[in-house]
Amino acid sequence: MKEYKGKITTKLFWTVCGVCAGVFLYNLLGRFTHSVLISIVAAFAAIAWMLYKIYYTDNISIVFTDDNQLLIKRFGKKVKEFPVDQYYWSEYSKNTNTKNADDQDIYYVSKETGKEDYIDATNFSGEDYEEMLNKLGAKNTNEPPIKVVTVKK
Repeated sequence: MKEYKGKITTKLFWTVCGVCAGVFLYNLLGRFTHSVLISIVAAFAAIAWMLYKIYYTDNISIVFTDDNQLLIKRFGKKVKEFPVDQYYWSEYSKNTNTKNADDQDIYYVSKETGKEDYIDATNFSGEDYEEMLNKLGAKNTNEPPIKVVTVKK
């Protein structure tokens, strides 16, 4: 069983970015509305949203169990559980074949329903992200691409 946890340096970086966004929003709204109250409320709302996203929504750990399960934990409690064999795993969305170089999402498509979703792995190091993709089989170059049936109107 191996557990991957997010890096604190990434969280601190995004915290600084959130504070900068709040200061920018405060100055921008202060110039246009000339209301200090509106500027302060909007700036604090932006900072609060970023802190919620960084320290709650994206604060996950990914665990690979010995019985071929992928667990997503938040604050030590299991949030989601995936049997690895029941999903197609990829670093790309099924709707595109390109990705942003800084994008660290793990896409999965259910073999039964075809429904796609993703796991945001932005807080993990690049080495951990690549290792997780290899464990899931998303980096296998010998596998045929996933064909998606489209309906043309």
